[in-house]
Amino acid sequence: MCKSFRVSVVFSGLVIVVLALSQVAFAGVAMQTTEPAANPEGNKSTSPKAKKKKKKKESAASIVVFGTYSPQATTAQPVAPVVDTVSGNADFVPPATAPAKRTVRSAKTPSAQILPVNDPPANVAATTLVISEFRVRGPNGANDEFIEIFNGTGADHTVAGGGTGYAVAASNGVARCVIPNGTVIPNKGHYLCVNSVGYSLASYPAGNGTTATGDATYTTDIPDNAGIAIFNTSVPADFTLANRFDAVGSTSEANTLYKEGTGYPALTPFSIDYAFYRDNCGKNGSITTFGPCPAGGLVQDSNNNAADFVFVDTNGTSAGAGQRLGAPGPENLSSPIERNASFAVNLLDICVAAASPPNRVRDFTSDPANNSTFGTLDIRRTVVNNTGGNVTRLRFRVIDITTFPAPSGIADLRPRTSTAVVVTVDRPPCGSGTSNVTVQGTTLEQPPSQPNGGGFNSSMSAGVVTLATPIANGASVDVRFLLGIQQTGSFKFYLNVEALP
Repeated sequence: MCKSFRVSVVFSGLVIVVLALSQVAFAGVAMQTTEPAANPEGNKSTSPKAKKKKKKKESAASIVVFGTYSPQATTAQPVAPVVDTVSGNADFVPPATAPAKRTVRSAKTPSAQILPVNDPPANVAATTLVISEFRVRGPNGANDEFIEIFNGTGADHTVAGGGTGYAVAASNGVARCVIPNGTVIPNKGHYLCVNSVGYSLASYPAGNGTTATGDATYTTDIPDNAGIAIFNTSVPADFTLANRFDAVGSTSEANTLYKEGTGYPALTPFSIDYAFYRDNCGKNGSITTFGPCPAGGLVQDSNNNAADFVFVDTNGTSAGAGQRLGAPGPENLSSPIERNASFAVNLLDICVAAASPPNRVRDFTSDPANNSTFGTLDIRRTVVNNTGGNVTRLRFRVIDITTFPAPSGIADLRPRTSTAVVVTVDRPPCGSGTSNVTVQGTTLEQPPSQPNGGGFNSSMSAGVVTLATPIANGASVDVRFLLGIQQTGSFKFYLNVEALP
């Protein structure tokens, strides 16, 4: 398989509290680039035991949109702008420590500005093969399981293990699947093991005409809260720490070979559509933490399961490991891949402020049936292919969002499917005339069924991009992201771009 592409796209909103005064801050688009740094550990062994290196974030272009929305009884009124004396632009105030609560006023989307934003220091990115997403139960019961392996080595990885390959084993020491020797896992690609007795997500979209079926299967249930590990051998006698690539297990797992740190919080065994996925934002799934993703969209591996994994499910269930709306998203060898600096993501209309139509549109029409009680927020962007070749598959994965159960003052957003719309734009030379463009809708990918809308780890595909209708290198596609609003307040919305050649 050819390598593919990833870039981190960030949309976030923030209400600023300055001293005792509540104001609404709308800061426009922030483009940034972070340069990679040398490996501080030098030429260290690449054995599984020596795998954990602190890896600086790769170059990545990010887009940050700040804003807040409140309900309105009749017509919306613009919020009084706050002038930043440094930039001279309205609608930007320096960040403070807390979001406003119920003092936010009804608002349209006023103008915005462009300014540089510096990300916090990079977290610890994965540098080897790691378990990136899993579950050991689902709506089909105890056998509705999958284990996803991610290649974080920085290059395509050819499996060359002891015995017949790399074993993925449970804490009883029994391999559930083996990745055969000779298998090539692309850089930032995935390998998927599933329990064929009950796995229910085989129809989740993957590559061009493929779905998230298992690359390997097994039939023996992994007990609830049991540990899982991947080893560089298929020989059970060699399942040792020295041969281990990665492990994840709960606090109730007694065998430390099958977890890192104290483990993730043990779950109450509900048969729900849940998953643990490896954090690629760096906020540990926090709904209330604003600002750029410290991880920059990179899969994290700090040797601490509790810090590295985020629990999500399609109902926002409280099962013991944190509560947030989201969805499983198993990926296999055919799935789209992430890579930095392969796309530019621009405003739909660069002649207009980022927070203004047609770049961002607020519709106050209540639509409870579609998880939009307080209307919708519609974000439009132009995605440019800079990969050097055609792109035949394009989708976007939610890595950070304000959603259920958001506290008062924080928006509850629900990603939903949208259709194409025709939009009038004023593109350069600005002021010389307008034209109509078609902004393509994005589809909330299912299964799993997401009756409450999307959330963390949900994916949204640009269905107009196919093998028959690829995006040529240097060409672009206009897309929209439609978010239902179930509660008003400050918001954030961060995406990774996933693609295939």
